[in-house]
Amino acid sequence: MRRQWLFAIVASAALAASGCSYDATDSGTDADNVTVMPTSLSPPAAADAVLLKTADSPLGTIAVDGEGMTVYIYDPDEEHPTGDSCDESCLRHWPAVTSVTDSPVTEGINAALGTVPGPDGSFQVTVNGKPVYRYLDDEVPGDMLGQAVGSLWFMIDEFGNPVFTTE
Repeated sequence: MRRQWLFAIVASAALAASGCSYDATDSGTDADNVTVMPTSLSPPAAADAVLLKTADSPLGTIAVDGEGMTVYIYDPDEEHPTGDSCDESCLRHWPAVTSVTDSPVTEGINAALGTVPGPDGSFQVTVNGKPVYRYLDDEVPGDMLGQAVGSLWFMIDEFGNPVFTTE
């Protein structure tokens, strides 16, 4: 019986500690100890800049941003969301693709393009009603490191359909 209680106490302590992690890049508070909400980490594209276009990849033609970086959808996101299912900790790794206008410019995208209010007051771009994101670990155009992460994140093709393959 004592072993069960000891195990329960140790497991509870481990779970509590795992929820607390130190992030050296963002303490989450400012000098006045006021909580600071993170932004999308992706500055909005200029009104006349091409925001989304197509690129060839080993998995076919995909959507990329104006700099050629792969864009992704988050499977749990609903079409035409009223809120963002990618919360603030999610947005640190998956910055939203944003625009300064609600009519972003695209090239080669044959899907319904729109926007929803972004996490930082800008317009978050949607393709076929689903918000699109970049992946922080994609460092250069052509990187596709976010593909199928957690079986929740997927690149999209030029028609806005998720690309489920990884090879």
